[in-house]
Amino acid sequence: MGTALALGFVVAAAIAVEAVVGFGATVLTLAFGLWLLPITELLPAYVPVNMLLSASIVWRDRRALDLRVLLRRVLPLTGAGLVVGMGLYRWAARPSVQVAFGVVVVALGVRELAGVLRRAAAVAAPKPWHGAALMLSGGVVYGLFGTGGVLIVAALAGEGLDKDRSRATLAALWLLLNAALLVNFARHGSLGAASFARSATLVPAMIVGAVVGEVLHRRVAARPFRIATAVMMIGAGAAAIARI
Repeated sequence: MGTALALGFVVAAAIAVEAVVGFGATVLTLAFGLWLLPITELLPAYVPVNMLLSASIVWRDRRALDLRVLLRRVLPLTGAGLVVGMGLYRWAARPSVQVAFGVVVVALGVRELAGVLRRAAAVAAPKPWHGAALMLSGGVVYGLFGTGGVLIVAALAGEGLDKDRSRATLAALWLLLNAALLVNFARHGSLGAASFARSATLVPAMIVGAVVGEVLHRRVAARPFRIATAVMMIGAGAAAIARI
């Protein structure tokens, strides 16, 4: 019961973050949740719950969804990287790989924090090769760990998406990528009755996090919340490293 409550708290807080800024739920859940469950149990239980959040955002904000950006700019390269990452999934539980994950999360948090602090109102788009590399590597990280949103968000800098369009488009992307992850989990035998039972216990936490996040999304400016998210990512990555 203690593990279930602790994991529920982590999931509620992480989903509230993603409901505001459009990313961050999985990386925070994974970094802190690794203290509670192995990654091969945590991800198959959490991903279906995150899909419920993404689906609700896509449906509610469907008019803000930018299909051009999703289908032409993001999905081809991110999807290619995802295939590579899913091929590496069987190594995800190794301590050395999880240390690498913690290092990546710290680096992403530092990058996000530095980027938010130095940005003016107008953000220059990354060079085409840089954006492509970010999307491809974001897909690889997503396939391996179920997260990689910061890289993909960085690749979309300068696209001119406002807060609502960005959130809806990213939610649609996470929904598609997570659907592919579920297929991969099933292929590796880590998706089944036990994982779905654990997912069911996390649904109330998802609902609480989504409601809190929606209130914050409408009342809090994105920039200070992104700063707070970056700081949490740095702490979460450090926690994942310290756990090993």
